[in-house]
Amino acid sequence: MVQSEGNATQNEIVKISMLRKRQDFLRIASGRIKWVAGSMIVQMANRPENDKPENNASIRVGYTASKKVGNAVRRNRAKRRLREVVRRVLKAGGKGGHDYVVIARSAVLDIPFDQLIRDFSWCLKRLDPSNDKNKRAAHLKKSHGKAEKPTSGGVKR
Repeated sequence: MVQSEGNATQNEIVKISMLRKRQDFLRIASGRIKWVAGSMIVQMANRPENDKPENNASIRVGYTASKKVGNAVRRNRAKRRLREVVRRVLKAGGKGGHDYVVIARSAVLDIPFDQLIRDFSWCLKRLDPSNDKNKRAAHLKKSHGKAEKPTSGGVKR
């Protein structure tokens, strides 16, 4: 298990594991809960109900870097930087029982590491379900009668 930095107590112990199956990445993307920063995109989804109950306190994270980021060396460097940012920030700011996907953008290689940490912290803050602005936005969407997902599975024409 991974302990958070600083004064670690029993309540602060959080396990961060990796997402590896494509099905999990697709499930999180279909949830359409995301926040875009200059250097990354962070997607979030609740853990499925059929998952084991003892895993509800853990956090699972997946990393993606497309060919737009660069060649294999640059993509691997981008994912290494993102893994370190997540290791430092997610223990304190992440929600147990949630899955996250962090998608690298090309700027992730060029900006300072401190800015990466700020970007990821900002994304987590905006994705927090207890955030008042998120509650208000969800309420406004429901009050106007707009569906969050299109009813037809086809492409808009």
